Amino acid sequence: MGQNTGQSLKNNFLTLLLLSFCGSIIYGLPYFRKYYYDDYMSLYHLNNFEMGLLGSAYGLLGLFSYALGGYLADRFAPKKLLIFSLIATGLGGLLHLYFTSLNTLLIIYGIWGITSLLTFWPSLMKIVRSLANSKEQARAYGIFEGGRGVVGAAHLAIATSIFGYFQTKALAAQGIEMVIVFYSIAPIASAILLFFLLKDDINEQSEKIKIKDLVFLLKNSALWLVVAITFCTYFFNMSFYYFTPYASNVIGTSAVFAAILTVLAQYIRPVSSVAGGFIADGYGKAKIMMIGFILMGIGVIFLMLSSKLNGFLQMSVLTSACVIIYIAMYSNFGIYYSLLSEGKIPIHLAGMAIGIVSTFGYLPEVFAPLLAGDLLDRYPGVKGFHIYFTIMIVMAILGVMFCLIWIKKYNKKEMK
Repeated sequence: MGQNTGQSLKNNFLTLLLLSFCGSIIYGLPYFRKYYYDDYMSLYHLNNFEMGLLGSAYGLLGLFSYALGGYLADRFAPKKLLIFSLIATGLGGLLHLYFTSLNTLLIIYGIWGITSLLTFWPSLMKIVRSLANSKEQARAYGIFEGGRGVVGAAHLAIATSIFGYFQTKALAAQGIEMVIVFYSIAPIASAILLFFLLKDDINEQSEKIKIKDLVFLLKNSALWLVVAITFCTYFFNMSFYYFTPYASNVIGTSAVFAAILTVLAQYIRPVSSVAGGFIADGYGKAKIMMIGFILMGIGVIFLMLSSKLNGFLQMSVLTSACVIIYIAMYSNFGIYYSLLSEGKIPIHLAGMAIGIVSTFGYLPEVFAPLLAGDLLDRYPGVKGFHIYFTIMIVMAILGVMFCLIWIKKYNKKEMK
């Protein structure tokens, strides 16, 4: 089978919640600048292009990190890799306080690309897979993703409160520094919790990965279908940020209402991820993901239609479209890794498999913002958004097709 069927999710529930906490808090440092954009830029004397460079340094190193990280997750004890990653990321945050030139910031963001992706993500996903039996995979990943959503909303609220306190005293720069301190201490504290609370026997076995194992994975059609389904889902995850400028610039809503449309995603995420996981285990993973893609496509169509409406009806259609997309997107988000078990990818190769899925499935992180930016600059106003939204609909249709192939190829085999 290749799947550890002895583990029960019920017995590992608290471990799963602990991993959700760590899996959210480690990404506070690489991403917090987006929430305090202008003040961060001012404190470190950066321009918009240089702000973009920081994201590129992190993203590009991350892209190369996933596959190698998968190998490390299969070769070394994942618990040790997680503890190292959390501590190293936190120490990088403390360095961030003292080294402030652009070149050193690029190095620090590159280090975070290694510590939060190379040595962390595949190992984390591998442990999550080992916490549940083959019939509980989708709900395990769903609860994990939902937990990350709750923790993400909580630490964002804490960081915003810290920043808000200093901003009211006209000390925005000090507020940014204290947010960095918070996001540096939190992962180090998480590493200490993991050291004492994560059982040593969870996934501690390591095997020497042979070339034939890599060849087996690269030739495995189930793995590439998971890559394709992940790619289509992740494209939406990288695109919903554009709903805010669409609402304010095209529809003409207030800046606050437009921001709320995007923030809504964080409140829907925990509920949708968990619910999607449980439903998928009961009714079929690919089947539920296919319904998710259909709903995402319908949501984007309504998003485009809202530009032709007026008044209360326009606001209602716009908000409903966003909600439908978020529910479907985060439901799918909590399911796609669980397909590895259904596709009979052996557990001892899970780390490398997750590394391959992450490397290629998360490619939209690199090109989607560039594509959107180019289209919105080239075609100002409603046209640019509608061209990009049409590409989103194409991604949803492709997602449906990939799910149908999975159902035909793997679910039928299961039934036989």
